[in-house]
Amino acid sequence: MTPNADRSATPPSLTLSVVFGVVGAVLLVAAIVFSATAVFVAAFVAGTSSLISALYWRSQLIADWRAAHGQTRPPGGII
Repeated sequence: MTPNADRSATPPSLTLSVVFGVVGAVLLVAAIVFSATAVFVAAFVAGTSSLISALYWRSQLIADWRAAHGQTRPPGGII
């Protein structure tokens, strides 16, 4: 049995979040070094995409946890 046999595959939304975050950070450094507005905008878009992917991954984690524990949303819709 391999060491990672009991782990599930990495969710695609987590992978996308990490990739967009790294690309955004590299572009941000390049934008600062070269004072390029277009590169700064690309870094902003990559960072925003990373955030959206991370939030989607979080929603999947919450949904999976609720399904595993039989939880539903509380009255009032908070949480």
